Amino acid sequence: MKDGGLTLEELGRSIVDLAMTEDVIRRQVIALLPVGRRAERELEVLGRPSRLTVDFEVGEPAATRSMSGAFDVAIPHAVTVRVDAEGEAKEHRLDATLALRITPRPCAPLGIFLDVAELSAESVRFAESRASAKDYLRGRIEEEVRKELLRLVRARVAESRAERTLDLEEPLLRALGDASWAGQEEVEEPDGRDAPPPSRVRGAGGPASGAGLLDAPLGDLDAQLRFFGNAMPLQVWTARPDGQLNFVNRAVLDYFDRTEEQMIGEGWLAVLHPDDVPKTVAAWTRSLATGEPYHTEFRLRRASDQTYREHVVSALPQRDAAGNIFRWIGGTTDVAELRRAEAALRRSEARYRLFAEASNEGVWFWNLREDTVDWSDRMLQLIGVRREAWGGTFASFFERVHPDDQGAVQAALRAHLEERRPFEVECRLRREDGEYRDVFTRGMAEWDDKGVPFQMAGGATDITEKKRQQAVLNERLAIIEQQQEAIRALSTPIIEVWRGVLTMPVLGVLDEERAQQMMEVLLEAVARTRCRHAIIDLTGVSAVDAATADHVLRLIDAVALLGAQGIVVGIRPEVAQTVVSLGLDLSNIKTLSNLREALLFAMQSSGVSVKRRRKRRAGRERAGDAGDAEGTRDSRDG
Repeated sequence: MKDGGLTLEELGRSIVDLAMTEDVIRRQVIALLPVGRRAERELEVLGRPSRLTVDFEVGEPAATRSMSGAFDVAIPHAVTVRVDAEGEAKEHRLDATLALRITPRPCAPLGIFLDVAELSAESVRFAESRASAKDYLRGRIEEEVRKELLRLVRARVAESRAERTLDLEEPLLRALGDASWAGQEEVEEPDGRDAPPPSRVRGAGGPASGAGLLDAPLGDLDAQLRFFGNAMPLQVWTARPDGQLNFVNRAVLDYFDRTEEQMIGEGWLAVLHPDDVPKTVAAWTRSLATGEPYHTEFRLRRASDQTYREHVVSALPQRDAAGNIFRWIGGTTDVAELRRAEAALRRSEARYRLFAEASNEGVWFWNLREDTVDWSDRMLQLIGVRREAWGGTFASFFERVHPDDQGAVQAALRAHLEERRPFEVECRLRREDGEYRDVFTRGMAEWDDKGVPFQMAGGATDITEKKRQQAVLNERLAIIEQQQEAIRALSTPIIEVWRGVLTMPVLGVLDEERAQQMMEVLLEAVARTRCRHAIIDLTGVSAVDAATADHVLRLIDAVALLGAQGIVVGIRPEVAQTVVSLGLDLSNIKTLSNLREALLFAMQSSGVSVKRRRKRRAGRERAGDAGDAEGTRDSRDG
């Protein structure tokens, strides 16, 4: 109480304490917020156009008063979301809580204004889903519901400013039994607005007496500045109009480990880097002369390690009623760590740009919550689109994917976002000129603490030329394979010289690979023709060693397993000499001098008489000659 009355500030604080309770705030919130709202909007989910229908049901708010006097209000919402996508309709149930912080503030002449703090994404919290907290679709739906709910509440808060201003003067006077208020006539202001009645409270409704620091005595001001300055962790100082420091706070003294007497006046120059003195003094002198705010950077020596560290300084002039400067109030901030962080960030960005350019890979970043996609310059160059023409959303990317590849891209994304499989996919992207380019892209998402993906980054490489070269290479390899198959057929010919008799001539060197190939071809022919004899002609083999002889032995053994007899012919003298010198035992193998002898042996082994066949052939030849002579006589007679 002062002179029998309360000041406006004291009365305002008292009114807020008495009038504002949890129940009052809760009722006010119910009156301000809509009890229910339906919203519809379009949504793209991994390239699939969908339509969302959202129904909000608002529950009973709970208000809690904090130590600072503000109220934390939690408003439960039951949300029903219907998703219609490509003929499919699914319904999702979400439980959301909207968190508001409402601070009652006194306002003149006698009232309370309910100040609602700015809402952010964290103002809406969703309950954990039992079905699948890691479901990508649910995460997208939650983000869309969050956006819609924040939009509705922000709009309602903006339009309810007048409703959040509570006039308490009339209820207070009525409670005090002031009957004169009820009978007062309203006073009209010149512009037609209703003027508020004169306040009974001392200090209300008049000029802002005591509202500024200039109305207080100078000694009180200095004491207040010192009190608040020493309570602040920042380096705070004041200076006289001539620029001489007359106060530095405790943070300055601790930082430089000096007394106030050592710092005031021009003592602060002792901790300034010598190279920064000229520019600092020039900037300070210019502000003193012009009255403009003082902003500059310099290096100051820290006492703890005697190192010079970068500082940013700002100061504003304080003027009296006549407009004259009577004090400068400034602050100095150590930004050395910030500068190092900025330098490290620049180096990191430079390395990233160098890597991106050197790797010739386009880089993309996808904010799943906001559905915004950023492309690097290389990515834009790959697609041939200008940055201002790039839509910047997933839909603007997806519409460039070839229709035949969209399903693969959707499946790969869904597998990565919901099952955390590696995301790697090839697709065709349409350039601005209409040409499709083959692109290989890979990426990785980041999940929040609930397991919902909220961002994803990756790179893309143009593999069009690589795929063309691969196609040419595959075509050439196919031709080479065909040629090799023809060569193999020529190098291992199988000839059926008589019914039940096969022959295989061997030319050149007989190594392991070729022996295996010969065995496969010969065994397949023996099984197919069911022959009784297989003749291996070595006439074309000029040299033989132990390995070659072993191949021939294994080949004969394999033929025998199929019920045919193997015969080796055409062993040349030098080959025979080598076989003897190597001590190889070929006694179990039927060897003959040439193919004719082998054929005669095979025929005799089959019970066919060669002489009888020769007589039959001679008889056929004689019969044929007689027939020709008879035909000649008939032609003459005719």
